[in-house]
Amino acid sequence: MLAKTRTIALTVNGAPVTAEVEARLTLADFLREELDLTGTHLACEHGVCGNCTVLVDGASARSCLMFAVQADGAEITTVEGLAPGPSASSGQAQLHLLQ
Repeated sequence: MLAKTRTIALTVNGAPVTAEVEARLTLADFLREELDLTGTHLACEHGVCGNCTVLVDGASARSCLMFAVQADGAEITTVEGLAPGPSASSGQAQLHLLQ
């Protein structure tokens, strides 16, 4: 039996993303495997440890417990998207408090 797919459109770390995903693909796997955002870690895969936590429309969510299709239309922020970027004075990356 062929896996069912769906086209999703979302914003990840401020960039628009459109992708064709299998209905059963988790958001964590989508971020890591399709977008190469490996800061989202998979550890327990039960939502207990918090390593896969991302922001979905500003609220924290366990991405290992959420399907990528559930994020259709959402704004996702991963750990990579928290830093504001290099400072003008030093040129060094500024880290967010959570990083």
